[in-house]
Amino acid sequence: MLKPALTNLVLLALLMGCTFEQRGNGDDMPTSVPEALTESDATVEPRLPGPTATVRAFRDAVAVGDLALALAFLDRQAFFVDDLVGDPDVAGSRGEALLELRARLAEGLSLQEESSRVNLSGDGAVVLSRLRLEVSEDAHELTRSLHGRVLTETVVLVVTEEGWRIGHFHRSLLAES
Repeated sequence: MLKPALTNLVLLALLMGCTFEQRGNGDDMPTSVPEALTESDATVEPRLPGPTATVRAFRDAVAVGDLALALAFLDRQAFFVDDLVGDPDVAGSRGEALLELRARLAEGLSLQEESSRVNLSGDGAVVLSRLRLEVSEDAHELTRSLHGRVLTETVVLVVTEEGWRIGHFHRSLLAES
């Protein structure tokens, strides 16, 4: 006869090996065995965000003040023009233009996307968007005058190894109607 401690140990070992799951009888086995993953399947990079998602991420990065991320979405030779910033020659660099844009947004200005469409062509894309300006009640008077105005946004993107990058960014205020 086994000692109680040894009996408990044997029972524990048996229970640990049992999963209590229902086993098939062999008749319900799949007729085809799934193909094994190849090394190339296992190393495929996750799908990169598309051009529209890249533009939205750029806008969000500027809005929250993450200018390093915003600059990372711009191609090294990107051209940046935004009527909210003013004359691109006065702003100087793209970084300075983004700082000025961030300052405008921090004054209580926000952009609401009304519509957006993308045209793809080879390794490039054009994202055309219509944005409505909204202004908080405590915003500066000059900023409040922009409430309800509409911006058109044209963004030309190129695909790189790192994903989509903005090569040309242009936003214009539409005339008041």
